[in-house]
Amino acid sequence: MPVSKSEMTNPHEEREGTTMSEDIRVACCLSDAELRKRVATLLARFESAVIATEELPDGYVFRVLGDKKWIGVVWEAILAERECCPFLTFELTVQPNMGPVSVRVTGPAGTKDFLKTLLCNSEESS
Repeated sequence: MPVSKSEMTNPHEEREGTTMSEDIRVACCLSDAELRKRVATLLARFESAVIATEELPDGYVFRVLGDKKWIGVVWEAILAERECCPFLTFELTVQPNMGPVSVRVTGPAGTKDFLKTLLCNSEESS
């Protein structure tokens, strides 16, 4: 059943093929097992790096310490999430003098709820 941009789908439901000109579904293409593993590993490491979170109308800004270790975790998370969640937009801002890194994660309607679901899942598994 088609889902409109304004409806959030199950975060680990398979996505139907879309093109950039079509509405992008807010859904992850990972299987249940793959998503559980991602939440328990990579997303848990990403969350452990976060020192502050700012809520946006269409997503979040996560602030992370600016050292090499944490920038590597951020980059690994962005690369992985781009493959399974093509609706997400990532903006990375790196402050001078090894200052904090800001990761802005946004997307179409439903993205913020989708991200909140993932964050709640990983908090429960910690």
